[in-house]
Amino acid sequence: MPRARWWWGADPLEMLNEMRRVHEDLRQTSREFAGAGVYPAVNIYDDGESYMIRAEVPGIDKNKLEITTKGSEVTIRGERTCATPEGAAFHRRERGMGVFHRVVSLPDDVEGNKVAASYRNGVLEVMCPRAIASMPRKVTIS
Repeated sequence: MPRARWWWGADPLEMLNEMRRVHEDLRQTSREFAGAGVYPAVNIYDDGESYMIRAEVPGIDKNKLEITTKGSEVTIRGERTCATPEGAAFHRRERGMGVFHRVVSLPDDVEGNKVAASYRNGVLEVMCPRAIASMPRKVTIS
């Protein structure tokens, strides 16, 4: 049985399929840009004396990571690479590649010369002690 055509000549099922394709293209584009500028994902903890930044950076060699501090900002830089087998082509590529940097702004300045970092199982931990001037202190009343 032939399908009905609308007055402008389009087949409703073809239009529906085209709308689904466009919708999926938009979803794919939004997924690609959703993480733009927010890699790596971080959690930041405050224990009162220092900040702990935990960043997820799986599959990245620790020698390709760089951490710098300035005032209350901590910058994490690195590079994600992906080795493609000889003669192979991607069927799907969802992991981003290339150079990245993430600037994390903390509520207080940190002691840049006392910042320490460790990397294990794809998680980068950066311990940032608060600057002495930023530490709360008790004032006695005379």
